[in-house]
Amino acid sequence: MLTLFRTNQLLASMLLVFYIALVRVSVWLVPSQWEPSGYGPFAEWVYNQVGYAGQTADIVAMALLLGQAFFLNYFISEHRLASEVSLFPGVFYVLASSLLPEFLHLSPLLMANTFFLIVLAEIFATYKKVDCADRIFNIGFWAGVGSLFYPSYLFLFIVGFVGLNILRAFKFRERLMVLTGMLAPYILVSTYYFWTGDFFTAWMERLLSSFAFLDFIPTPNWLVYRSLAIFAVLILVVLFSYRSFLLKQTMQVQRKINILYWSLLATALTLLIQPEIEIGHLMVTVVPIGTMLSFNFIRMPGRMAEVIHLLILVIVLFLQFRDWLLPAI
Repeated sequence: MLTLFRTNQLLASMLLVFYIALVRVSVWLVPSQWEPSGYGPFAEWVYNQVGYAGQTADIVAMALLLGQAFFLNYFISEHRLASEVSLFPGVFYVLASSLLPEFLHLSPLLMANTFFLIVLAEIFATYKKVDCADRIFNIGFWAGVGSLFYPSYLFLFIVGFVGLNILRAFKFRERLMVLTGMLAPYILVSTYYFWTGDFFTAWMERLLSSFAFLDFIPTPNWLVYRSLAIFAVLILVVLFSYRSFLLKQTMQVQRKINILYWSLLATALTLLIQPEIEIGHLMVTVVPIGTMLSFNFIRMPGRMAEVIHLLILVIVLFLQFRDWLLPAI
């Protein structure tokens, strides 16, 4: 299967339509009770338009995932981060975004990951650019927009600071640009609430409930251990691959890969500010994990990559159809 995606033709990313349909097939066959939690006003607006469950929401989630994968393939190819150009970054981003049954919905995290990708793209575009005030402002702006879908995506503000420190000499003015950009969406939303007369009721109440410290929603222990074990393995694979990712790469690529690692580390900060944390919160890590996992598969011998990918795919489908399969075992 992976052979289909060993190509440098970005238009072939449309093949991801069938891959997404495969890894998310259970949304059509296995009914599930799911409700979003801890989301921001922009996600609430989306839910008011399409709902958070049902066929429409599932189709929107798949379309959004396809767009993100397409953008990631273009983004990685443009910056030459992988050892060879292929569609693997999009494939493994889709796979990581569908790894747990809790990921298969139109979650605020899925929506906010769009802005995770955009922020990384804006950071990378500032490398060795003298006049890039617009890019630096956009880092903060898109981080702010992402946090209005899922509040803890304010961590992208930290990613922006770290990324600029790695790629550029420190300038206090540029840090103010990022801060100004982050505040801009909040000012615009506040203006809208003030115009509609809901500023003090809707906005102030939302601000108080949008942030919390280590606020976990209780779940069955086996679900927690299962999910944490899966992601612990993936994170360890990514961490132990660090030296191989940097091998024979230019200084520019090495710095950008370091930013991916710092963005993975920064996701831990979301635990300190996000309210109503569920297992699905692990999806905050899938952008760096999916991207860097693809680098491993690009470097693997073809047959080994196919076997390991197939094994992961079987695990993903087993978790989705577990309730059907266990009674027969």
